[in-house]
Amino acid sequence: MSATGAIIRLARRDVGRSPWRSLLVALLILLPVMGMAWGITILATVMPDADARDTHQMGAADLIVEPGSSAAQRNALFRGETRLEPVMNSGKRLLLPGTSANVSITSRDLEGLARGTFTIVGGRQPSDPGEVAISARVAEITGASIGGHVELEGIGALIVVGTVEDPWDLNGRLVLLDASIARESSDDNAAWLVALPEGADPLPILEAASNPGPTGVPFQVNWRLGRGRLAELGGTAGAGGAPTPVVVVMGGLVLLESALVAAAAFAVSIRRRQRELGLLAAAGAEPRHLAGTVLGEGLVLGLAGAIGGVAVGLLAAAATWPFLDEITNRRNPPLVLEPVALGAAAVIGLVAALVAAAVPAWSAARMPVLLALSGRRPPSSGARRYLRLGLSVVALATVMTIGGATLSLTSSDSTLPVLLLAGGAMLGTLGFGAISPWLLERLEGLSARMPLAGRIALRDTARARSRSAPIVTAILASLAATIAIGAYGASRDAEIAANWQPWMAPDEILIEGPDAERAGPNAALAVNAVASSAIVGAANGETGYAWIDAPLARLAQPKDPPPGAPPGFGLGFSAHNVAIADEQLLRALHAEAAAADLARGAVVLLTQEAWLGLDRVSVVINDGIVDAPGVELPARVVVTGVGGGNLPQALMSAATATRFGLTAGIPYRFVLRLDHTVAEADLQGAAAASAQFPDTYADADRGPSRPDDLFRLLLVVASLLFAVTVTGIAVVLGEAESRPDQRTLLALGAEPRLRRRITAARAGVLAILAGCLAVPAGLLPVWGLLASRGADIVIPVFEIAAAVGMLPLLAIGATWILGRPIPDWSAFRSSTT
Repeated sequence: MSATGAIIRLARRDVGRSPWRSLLVALLILLPVMGMAWGITILATVMPDADARDTHQMGAADLIVEPGSSAAQRNALFRGETRLEPVMNSGKRLLLPGTSANVSITSRDLEGLARGTFTIVGGRQPSDPGEVAISARVAEITGASIGGHVELEGIGALIVVGTVEDPWDLNGRLVLLDASIARESSDDNAAWLVALPEGADPLPILEAASNPGPTGVPFQVNWRLGRGRLAELGGTAGAGGAPTPVVVVMGGLVLLESALVAAAAFAVSIRRRQRELGLLAAAGAEPRHLAGTVLGEGLVLGLAGAIGGVAVGLLAAAATWPFLDEITNRRNPPLVLEPVALGAAAVIGLVAALVAAAVPAWSAARMPVLLALSGRRPPSSGARRYLRLGLSVVALATVMTIGGATLSLTSSDSTLPVLLLAGGAMLGTLGFGAISPWLLERLEGLSARMPLAGRIALRDTARARSRSAPIVTAILASLAATIAIGAYGASRDAEIAANWQPWMAPDEILIEGPDAERAGPNAALAVNAVASSAIVGAANGETGYAWIDAPLARLAQPKDPPPGAPPGFGLGFSAHNVAIADEQLLRALHAEAAAADLARGAVVLLTQEAWLGLDRVSVVINDGIVDAPGVELPARVVVTGVGGGNLPQALMSAATATRFGLTAGIPYRFVLRLDHTVAEADLQGAAAASAQFPDTYADADRGPSRPDDLFRLLLVVASLLFAVTVTGIAVVLGEAESRPDQRTLLALGAEPRLRRRITAARAGVLAILAGCLAVPAGLLPVWGLLASRGADIVIPVFEIAAAVGMLPLLAIGATWILGRPIPDWSAFRSSTT
């Protein structure tokens, strides 16, 4: 214990003697721990637990009976002191001047069992069928306030007596009706909240609802998972803090990066304390005591970083909390603390600091006493064993990656494949990092052919492998992750582009929504459309429709079927999206060549299959219940090159539709055709014209989306910033360790410009080596993942260029501009002070 106390005192003294290096190590631990503490606390706050979800669904009730139960069934199940209250939820159109908008309507008693589902934030809840409470969003689009009126389609004008809020959807369009509306609703529209007597067992009720017997009809009953006996049976999955393991794992990976940089800092500490360690050994200190002084320093700094990280993370979470409601669009509780998870984050930070100090501590314990007292740099051990170790780890990582990718295709359980893939990626990075000492040793042999600044930089980097190798590994780890994500994203985008099937022509815009017929002409004027038309579906009453069927017997042989197609391939055709067309719609859909066929009663089929041969089809009429026998009609196939989406697949004239008793449906779609490919300005103009009508939108086929482009750019920028920062740290550590070289250069009369070139060259060597190693380290896991699926890998040129070319230039430039070599007066100070 006395030795332990002395070791801690020595560690504390060394921390105080090197305040900037100590602050660097503490910050390297503090920042990831802070991120974990912040993420754990915020996620635990915004993720609702089971009881909060239950309250939003069923208020103060114990059970909720979903719509569909009969009064007789409820009377048989719920007797005695059981309370039942109805709840009705539906959708309606809110009538506005010249237009309308979708709203959600509900009828419930917020002072009864439904309390807690919604909140009255102003006025009062409705107490009469002619009254309503509206949400802030409804008040905004109607301009109504308490005392005003709103009008609902099919209900009429209602007096606004309050404002209501859905705590889980603050921007929702909600209208609260009087609770009597729910009591008058049919059993198919009303749900029932149930409050059981104290001590009642809900299990028989649940069993009776699910198994009503041979003469009954089952109905659904949901129960509270947040508390009580049913919580034990149903569990509380999804409670607050569920994503904590993900946060801890991601934070642990970041701490691994920090530990690598901290290891370099501890290596510099060993170099600067070399004579002091020799004196301790000469005074009788054992190797474990020497190692303990380094581990003690890691313990002190790790404790400071871990505790400070948790504290700063909680402060950051407290500063974020006021904005959570706006970010999540729902009401959030006060900050939820997860002591166990926060403690785990602190422990991980402390362990990372101790791991960072472990290898330098081992080196300190093995240093001969005479060598330590001499103050000379310890001889570097051969790096060939590191090469063998690195290659072995890379081989193991390759096997793990291929195995994980193969298992992901054959195994239903994703746990093992994910672990193998993640482990393979991490081991591959560490393996390539382990190769760096051997590469540095090779670079030392090439230094004789370099200019003076490059020669000194190469030799210094190669000889200080204990400092340089962790730095290189930390840089290549971040760059490898960026390259891996870029390669996977580029490969996925290439696969999507190869299989992309357009759903609209490149010169078309589609307006969709309840007011599409009114918004369409305005949008056509805004974009100077050459053709435009509403898309009117062929309807059979309110629930029926027409659809086109072309069975095998009614088809001609296909034209030029795809190579290798099986017999009968493509000989069937079916279209459920049938519209009533005129010449204007034909032109808007690039089918004007079929105008004569449409006029003579033929059905025009729009397809992207150029090989389809078809001359007659069967038109089937559905009345909402059964299909009538098909009536055969001539057909004209128009190859438009597009398919799917919301454009019609078949067209018939108004006269043909009348022959079958079909009528025009509600035109929820309007198509525009331009004389050029739709540009972003065209789409924005159509969208602006459509936005004048609620729930009406403009859309166009913009080709295969590339949602990862911005993310990849941000990732590259972030990784470059991290790499340049770590390189700067390495340069600062190298300057602190190279005082003897600085003295020699000063004694020989070296100018400051030369010393700055040496510093910049040192940064360039580290950046080039890390960037080159990051390329195979990043491509290896992606290659294994894609190869197991038979997919081709696309080389991410931008990410690789950033790692191999941009990073060295940034590192050299930033070091040249911002770097300041150790001043002359400081170079001759003792390295132990």
